Amino acid sequence: ASMPRPATAADLPELAGVLAAAFDGYAWTKWTVPARQHRERIRILQQAYLGHLALPHGMVWTVPDLSAAAAFVPSPPPALAPPALELIAAAHADRFDTLVGAEELLAGRRPPHDWTLATVGVLPRVRGRGLGLAVVRAGLEAIDRRQGTCLVETSDPGNLPFYRRLGFRARETVMTAGPPVYILTRPASGAQP
Repeated sequence: ASMPRPATAADLPELAGVLAAAFDGYAWTKWTVPARQHRERIRILQQAYLGHLALPHGMVWTVPDLSAAAAFVPSPPPALAPPALELIAAAHADRFDTLVGAEELLAGRRPPHDWTLATVGVLPRVRGRGLGLAVVRAGLEAIDRRQGTCLVETSDPGNLPFYRRLGFRARETVMTAGPPVYILTRPASGAQP
């Protein structure tokens, strides 16, 4: 597999496109992002979160050809500046209230944690080559060096074996008005689950 490396600001436009391709058709995205210009809206959202949250405050990992990305954000995340929030609200359009309501529901169900694996995606044409595993593992190794815990959420039950391989354990399933959300956590390195 390609050796993961930290992403740079110059990588973000391409990585946002990779994540948009990866999340096109995903249950949560279909619920919270309008169908009109769907993939472009996801790209705008991913670029906003990468550029305003993950890169400046957390970690973004990629591979040399930029075909995979994983973003980790500290918990609690720093507040986004108004321009970034406006961009995000505009991309969600009439689904923004849906997102905010779901986020409030989920916030009350998350156990305390140090980091969140905010997003991971691989270009569809290169899936199955271990690239997603490589970029997530790179971030988790950095978190382990800091003795941190990590949380991830997914709306696709098919993703659960992937996260279990990385040491995450399912905590609970939250039923939203849209898709279910599986909350998984990973203990600090060396800690007992």
